[in-house]
Amino acid sequence: MKKTFDPAIIWSDWRMLCETIGERRAGTTEEAHAAGFIAHRFRDAGIENVGVELFPCLSLRAAKAEVHERRGRAWRRVDARPLVGAPATPGGRAVTGPLVWLEMPEGARILRPGSLRGKILALFGPLPTSLPLHRKLLAAAPLAVIHVDDRLPFAWVKNDGVYPYWAREHGMLPTLTVPYLEAWRWRRDGVREIKVRVAVDLREAASQNVVAEITGTAPDLPAVVLSAHHDTQCNNPGADDNASGVVCLLALARTLATARPRRRRTIRLISFGTEEQLSVGSAAYVRRHRVTPRDVGLVINFDSVSSPLGHVALSVAGAPALARFSTGKLAAGGLDVAVQPEIIPFSDQFPFNRAGVPSLWFMRGNFPGGRWQHHSVHDTLENVSLAEVQRLLRAVHPLIVDLAGRRAWPFAVQMPAELQAQARRLGRELYG
Repeated sequence: MKKTFDPAIIWSDWRMLCETIGERRAGTTEEAHAAGFIAHRFRDAGIENVGVELFPCLSLRAAKAEVHERRGRAWRRVDARPLVGAPATPGGRAVTGPLVWLEMPEGARILRPGSLRGKILALFGPLPTSLPLHRKLLAAAPLAVIHVDDRLPFAWVKNDGVYPYWAREHGMLPTLTVPYLEAWRWRRDGVREIKVRVAVDLREAASQNVVAEITGTAPDLPAVVLSAHHDTQCNNPGADDNASGVVCLLALARTLATARPRRRRTIRLISFGTEEQLSVGSAAYVRRHRVTPRDVGLVINFDSVSSPLGHVALSVAGAPALARFSTGKLAAGGLDVAVQPEIIPFSDQFPFNRAGVPSLWFMRGNFPGGRWQHHSVHDTLENVSLAEVQRLLRAVHPLIVDLAGRRAWPFAVQMPAELQAQARRLGRELYG
């Protein structure tokens, strides 16, 4: 255990992903480089069955967002980022209009066909997460949408994306973000006119899932899947989101591949690509392999697990007995967690949930909105904790070993019917 969870090895893997390779946007050379490195490290761990599965994605090759506020006769520029997957302003040219505020979700009543035509909308709160509301926003026809994320009240701008299925099937408005504190000042000072220009180069490309399989002595039993994602959002090396999850996978691979005797169940380790565009890689894997609970018994997903200060959240999509069993094993390993018993469609376990497979998702939050460094230039190795990753690994390893060694589990193999229905509904709406 000491050798396999060796801090020097984990830190070396982390530095390779974040410093040598760096930003790993979907469909780029850097993302492919990361996938190749992960496959190499799986093989170094002693896993013979390692493969890289390609799938199509959209890759943002270049993007520029310009926002200017009018102050008398002068224009002042404000830092801004386009949302990945959203279109450019017409011809990539600037559009100018009066600034209109919408506080969501309570202010959605103002969204009527054509009600925002010729205006630029500052949307405070969550972007629409339901398709009917998204359609109402489209029909209101603003020139552009500036998203002000109320979870991140900071002076820097975040990077984010839109739902690919919605953009492809229903359309999307030019959408961008500005720093929370700039928007605060606009509202405080009564800024009335805004100029916006968005130019994007979004191309069809290939992304990749890296799959390593440690075959069990009873391969007919549903497998245990351990997962993370190796892509990043724009303009950051994704040290927490999600190189932290990848280094967990690599450390677990070194432990599990060399264990003797072999475990009863197959353990499959998967590093997904293109998670940051709503789990495109995970969904591609589930479709390609026609995953059912007969093939996969449980997914354990690691995404953003390394905050130095924070709370370890365990999102459980499954029967109450799964939560009780898991929290008991983790506590025995020295890790207390905050349990969230719910379906969350914004991470890589969700496509498996849609197929009826239960899951555990580990995430270490440090702020009411999740993580203060979320999708920003601050998601660097300066803001992660190697000790927290080791603490998680020491606690989760016995849980994995226990599950992989059992023929029958002390909880239901399938998710409860009401959770399955919720997962199917969200899957249809967000993924198509």
